[in-house]
Amino acid sequence: MPFCAVPFIHTFIDTKGKNRICCAAKWTPGQYDLQDWEGKDYQKIREAVSSDDKEWLPECNECKRREEAGQEDSYRKINNKLYEQLDRPELNIINGTNFEVPISYDLRMNNLCNLSCRMCGPSSSSQLYKEMIRHPELWPESAHQPPEAYNSMDINRIINEAESMYEIKLLGGEPTVQPETKAIMKRLIDVGNTGLRFNITTNGTNVNTTFYDLLKQFKQVYLQISIDDYGIGHDYIRGPASNFETIWKNIKKIYELDWAGDVNIAIHQTITTFNIFNFWELRQQTNIQYPWCGFCNGIVYYPPIYSPQYLPEKWKDMAAEAAKKAGAYEDEKHIFKLIYQVETNMNYVRELKNYTSIMDFARNQHLKDYFPQFAEVFEGIN
Repeated sequence: MPFCAVPFIHTFIDTKGKNRICCAAKWTPGQYDLQDWEGKDYQKIREAVSSDDKEWLPECNECKRREEAGQEDSYRKINNKLYEQLDRPELNIINGTNFEVPISYDLRMNNLCNLSCRMCGPSSSSQLYKEMIRHPELWPESAHQPPEAYNSMDINRIINEAESMYEIKLLGGEPTVQPETKAIMKRLIDVGNTGLRFNITTNGTNVNTTFYDLLKQFKQVYLQISIDDYGIGHDYIRGPASNFETIWKNIKKIYELDWAGDVNIAIHQTITTFNIFNFWELRQQTNIQYPWCGFCNGIVYYPPIYSPQYLPEKWKDMAAEAAKKAGAYEDEKHIFKLIYQVETNMNYVRELKNYTSIMDFARNQHLKDYFPQFAEVFEGIN
């Protein structure tokens, strides 16, 4: 496969405390043991991605799909740019680089979160875990997991390596409410490493004073705010505790904080089956109301029932025509290219219909009240 710097410089740790190559890589449980940075499995992966003359690893299909669609935001390309910015430190198969430890971290501290996004799961949301207890039929594959399974990360190792970090990326759960996030920020400040690249993904539901008082001290902050729809559709996707109006106002409040260095704020949109007929409105409104705010979007791949790739071709065509009519198609061409890459799978569509009716009943929400056009075509599925 094309050269990838990820396994040489980067580590991803999920809410179960398990190391993985990166957030984009997929594999079956037990396939690799990556707990040891110098372990044999890590060395095998580094060897496999060390040059351009090898086949793509099957675990790296998401980056392959993105790059074939012409996107520049594949995880491979992002981390290769980071490697260039580090002046290309010497690589080695055993421990990555001469730093001998990861210098880029992607951390999912635990599942503590105040929202219950439909395409998420109990491993990343304590609210979904609570919902699973009440309605185990919604997440049968997770129903046997105790709550501590998603709260087992040992942050001492992370804290001990704070001085060597060049980049850190924190997601959820929800970082703004996690005490571990604050502990890491305090440690970085104490050792004087406030110039690293600090990436945070937040749901934007709050402007937590304690959290932002710490974050403001860093010199390079990249803040992604997850919003999926312009209006109440966002609250349907993200769960009953979401309030779009509050979140939208919070973006401006965060931008106007007294930042010590550079802050780059961007809205990150996830495109699912539900918002396929109007997802471009969010980019358009961002450009109008918050011209200083960046914007990026991508589609859901997993769970597959939420991926717009599997929708009927007729629905994909309807969405493309609506985007063209709204003058949005050129901005979203990369999304439609991804959507058309995969053939329709009606089994996934039917499964989504059944699953949505169960979740709507559990949450006292109704699809037609939030996404009426999608609800109309959805109703015709047998």
